Amino acid sequence: MSKWILVFGFFLSIKTLAGQSTTTQAHQSKVFISLEQFTDFAITNNPSIQQSILNEKIEQQNANAAMSPLLPTVNASASINDNLLLTTQVLQFNGVTQIIKFGERYNINPSTTASVNLINAANFQGLSISKKNQQLASANTQLSIEQVRTSIAQAYYLYLLYQRNFEFAQQNLLNADSLLAITQIRYDNQFIDELDLNRSKSSDLQFQNGVDQNKILLQKSLNNLKLLAGLSVSDQLAIEDRLDIRDASLADLIAANPLNRPELQVSMLKVTVSQMSLTKEKLRFAPDLTLSGAFGLNGYNNNFRFTDRGQQWYQNGGVNLTLNVPVFAGGVKYFSMQKAKLNQQIAALDYQNIKLKTEKEDQDLILDYTKAKNDLKVRQKQLSLSERDYKLALIKYKNEAISYDNVINVRNELLAAQQQLIQAQADYVTTQYKIKIINSYDKK
Repeated sequence: MSKWILVFGFFLSIKTLAGQSTTTQAHQSKVFISLEQFTDFAITNNPSIQQSILNEKIEQQNANAAMSPLLPTVNASASINDNLLLTTQVLQFNGVTQIIKFGERYNINPSTTASVNLINAANFQGLSISKKNQQLASANTQLSIEQVRTSIAQAYYLYLLYQRNFEFAQQNLLNADSLLAITQIRYDNQFIDELDLNRSKSSDLQFQNGVDQNKILLQKSLNNLKLLAGLSVSDQLAIEDRLDIRDASLADLIAANPLNRPELQVSMLKVTVSQMSLTKEKLRFAPDLTLSGAFGLNGYNNNFRFTDRGQQWYQNGGVNLTLNVPVFAGGVKYFSMQKAKLNQQIAALDYQNIKLKTEKEDQDLILDYTKAKNDLKVRQKQLSLSERDYKLALIKYKNEAISYDNVINVRNELLAAQQQLIQAQADYVTTQYKIKIINSYDKK
């Protein structure tokens, strides 16, 4: 009995280890070392982009449906009649009255009909519109990708900036600890009163809280990246990257062609579709020509035995050519055409507005990049000087050359320099990435 218990325990332990291995793999951390690598992964899994791809497939089905009115339609039908009471006629013949019933009790009529539009300009135009809508859906997908890429870059850089701010917070806590240690020594030697010591302790607690708060902001920023990448909050994600401050060339941006941008591509296609829709409404006033035909059989029987070899079948059929000329339909077509004209005008105005807006944003981007680049250099120098000043202030305070308030003033300057540098880095990397996106479109 104990032998079987040991065997059962062995297999149970294997199953448990296998389950733990599967769980470990399911929660295995996803590690990314660059924005490009993370963007490629996120775009593949982003719900918004997946929805845009599904919209493309819907437009493909709409194009298939638009082909239907141009194809022949074929219908097959069959009817069975049970003449419970046949028509009775009373006839007089040579003075003899005769009662005659006409027809058979049962008759069956299988038939086939077919028709095709030989000329219908509006339907042909509708097919062209559906194909253009496919292009529009594809352009919308590219626009969605651009918007998601921008959102990903902003969230990614925000995470790196929070990471940098967290490092500053840790360094500031170490500085506060050092200041508290010096203050404690000076208090023990009765060089300062309890007020300065308590102020230093309170400041140290504040910086400890700052580290905790920045850690929370860093995690929230990481959760936002998970959402953009289509990951669950419980999934493990690691960004092993740091802010890479590099110069970007403005030459390509200045010569950039705004017509290559996805937003303008979408707007141009909307103008084209609105023009084609207006043409379609005008073509509804044109005549259409339809060819139709029918073929059928008639069978009659009193005993409902239509499968007998002796059953007689009578053929019927014909071909019909119909020319339909629209004359008046209550003004529906006219009003639809007027509505299409207005939609076409709206699309044209929207395109012009987007074009002007894009050109302005490109010029603003050049100015913003130049400003951010110069500002970043200044803030880097300021931070270097502030860090040096704070070290000197601690030395002087330790040697009783300056007061506690003087140290606090220098430290506040250091904190301000840190935040100014982070803001300058945020402005710089944001404008730099926008330039990169624009240049990538113009190289396609």
